[in-house]
Amino acid sequence: MMELVAKRYAKALMEIDGGKKLDAFIDVLEGVSAALETPKAKEIIASPLVSAADKVSLITESLGKKADPLLKELIKVMGEKGRLALIPELTAILKFEKKRASNRFTGHVESRDALDAAALKDLEEALSRHSGAEITLKQVKSDLNGVKVEVEDLGLELNFSKDRVKAALLDYIQKAL
Repeated sequence: MMELVAKRYAKALMEIDGGKKLDAFIDVLEGVSAALETPKAKEIIASPLVSAADKVSLITESLGKKADPLLKELIKVMGEKGRLALIPELTAILKFEKKRASNRFTGHVESRDALDAAALKDLEEALSRHSGAEITLKQVKSDLNGVKVEVEDLGLELNFSKDRVKAALLDYIQKAL
């Protein structure tokens, strides 16, 4: 439910100036989101003892005088509706929509052994062809006995484990006998 409300705010922000100010909004909202993740800030935002106006003024004052008036107005509206706790989710939605609009996504490859640059490039190209998006992969070392590729924003996960292949092969042999 809260995600749907945050998506409405995100849609409104994206429609302002055709999304030209989206990068600036995301930068400011990332800072506000980071501040709201602290236990003290969460307590203040959730507290019924602190008025909505005080909560809004606390956030807008932290933005400074150079902050966009539209963003300040958005925070004011969110405060009046008691939805300031949605700012981190709103930021995440805006970042995803920006990636989706640019059609560029990042992911990671987990494996025990490091892949060479050519193999990583081939994997990026194959995933790009499959998904229709530009994908950039980063190598991550892990204890996994195989390879796992994950592009979280696209919901894409590929997993090839030597142990799982071995178990499947043994299972197939047992069924054949």
